[in-house]
Amino acid sequence: MRIHAFIYRVLLATALGLFVGISHAQEVTTQQQADIDTMLRLAQKAQLAQSAEWHKINQFHPTLGGVKSRVDDTSYFLAENGKRDPNAELEATIRAAYDDGMAEQSRQPKLCRWIARYQYLNRSMKALGFEYPAPRCEGFERWKSGMARDNVSMIFASIYLNSPASMYGHIFMRFDSAKAGEFNRLGDTTVGYTVNSNGDFGPLFLAQSLAGGFPGNFVSVPYFMKVREYADLENRDLWEYQTDFTPEEIDKMHAFIWEQSFTYVDYYFADDNCALILLATLEAGRPDLNLIASAKPWLAPLDTVKVLRNAGVVTKKRYRPSQYSTLISNVERAPENVREQAVELAHSMKLPEVLPGANAQEQAQLLDLALGVLEYERNQKNSEQEAAPLNRFQLKLAGVRSKVDASATYQPAPTPRQSPDEGHDSFRIGMSLGQVDGMQYGQLNTRLVYHDSLDPNAGFSPGVSSKIGDLYLRFNDKQIRFERLDLFEVFLPSVRTAWYRPVTIKANISVRREVQRNDALAPTVFRIELGAGEGYRISEHSQMYVIADTITRLRSGASSLAAGPVAGWMWQPEARWRAEASAGAFWTVAGGKRDTGVYRVTAGIAWDVFDSQNNIRLNASRQTTSKGGDALDSYSDVQLAYFHYF
Repeated sequence: MRIHAFIYRVLLATALGLFVGISHAQEVTTQQQADIDTMLRLAQKAQLAQSAEWHKINQFHPTLGGVKSRVDDTSYFLAENGKRDPNAELEATIRAAYDDGMAEQSRQPKLCRWIARYQYLNRSMKALGFEYPAPRCEGFERWKSGMARDNVSMIFASIYLNSPASMYGHIFMRFDSAKAGEFNRLGDTTVGYTVNSNGDFGPLFLAQSLAGGFPGNFVSVPYFMKVREYADLENRDLWEYQTDFTPEEIDKMHAFIWEQSFTYVDYYFADDNCALILLATLEAGRPDLNLIASAKPWLAPLDTVKVLRNAGVVTKKRYRPSQYSTLISNVERAPENVREQAVELAHSMKLPEVLPGANAQEQAQLLDLALGVLEYERNQKNSEQEAAPLNRFQLKLAGVRSKVDASATYQPAPTPRQSPDEGHDSFRIGMSLGQVDGMQYGQLNTRLVYHDSLDPNAGFSPGVSSKIGDLYLRFNDKQIRFERLDLFEVFLPSVRTAWYRPVTIKANISVRREVQRNDALAPTVFRIELGAGEGYRISEHSQMYVIADTITRLRSGASSLAAGPVAGWMWQPEARWRAEASAGAFWTVAGGKRDTGVYRVTAGIAWDVFDSQNNIRLNASRQTTSKGGDALDSYSDVQLAYFHYF
């Protein structure tokens, strides 16, 4: 009987406890619902869904007929039509404001995925007189604790034509601490936005990225890893642009990056790229900025820096030369005999019994330059095992240098005369007047992006070409006709040295009318030009190259392949002038008339007028054929052109 009574009391107490717990849960739920109703009413009254900050957090942007978020991940939106309806998405966000459920693949609350939204809701409600506590997110707080918040700098890495993903440079941000010193800067955290192609950067990468074939993701690493990747391994100069964003604004950026890291935007090479998403990050920190709206539809990484400069948020800029730029600078400053001795010493892998040089300063210059060559070559090795012999010899040679009582002679490369943000803009339009074998013509040009070898050169290496969508139309008093469309072009005239032998590469894909007479019925061909060779520095202001070139012409019933050598020369005596010339000979090796020779000589000189956004140039070319070649393929063409960049 006592046992039964005990069991009865336990069951009764349990039932009462459950009833009290259920009543309490119902009371909390009721209170939460009342708070939700209050927030919905306040949000509607204050029109929070139309606020700039709400739009910037969720990447809403104007489209035909309304707005749309750039986010392409459907799981990001809490409302069914949240991608196109900011009001519906805000309402759904408020209705979920007290969801204490845990995320399926994380030990944090679901709400922490949308930390930027709920922090915004917390700030907005507080301003309207209502206290809504933003969710506590330990994962977010731990992640954020590893990032400084005293300042933010935008870092531009110069172009790297060996990778299609970086043929127009790359931009990322660095969150800086208030601590001074180079060591602290190298340890600061960088955040970049990059295409997630799973390592696929093959021939189809550019086409897929143009069509949004890959998702984009934020990537966070310490700055020293970026310096190692870009400045040491890829020979790319870095430009650091410090901004005036406050710690509170940087906190908002951190929340935005965290929130967007759980989703994705389809990466488009032309617009939804690293440049645009980083501008969106800055706008999330300071919503009254309209950086993206002030940018051009085609947004290259360098355009980001120009947009920030024009917005007045850049306070300082600093040049960080690549290891290669620094080595070249020190080599060019050294006497010729010291250059030769330094390279010989570095490659000998043997310590000298007697140091050459009349005094300690000359010996120091020799050793410093040899150590610079070793450091550069060591960083170019593919593995630690390959670099090990250089490491050992470098340490021994450094021991010899420590015994020479002379100041260091190896200095960083000097800051260039112009920074990349002072260069020309992406879009180009132009007009030319010319003459082909006595027949006059006019020519119109429009180019989407970005640069050819005679364009204003600030921010680019001499002779480099990297462009997409370069269209030419010719006209006279009787007709206008299509002349040429360069779909894609890359030309990188590298410079060979005793310690570095880069490949000069050339690639052009175009549709063009190869018969130059003013004949509207002349056929067009699809042309692919591929070449590779070597480049050489002639003097401080000039260089040349020699490449083996191929031209494939694709046309119904008349396809052919021609190959031959091309030699070129480039000269830039000062910032506003540049000139170039080339000569090539091609012989048909497949299709068409076999062994037919085509010989071409071209030359051009350019002058930047007013500023870097205007350019005048004179171009001339002569082409002849031999061994039964078509007479229509021989011509002389001279033209005077004006180009404007915007």
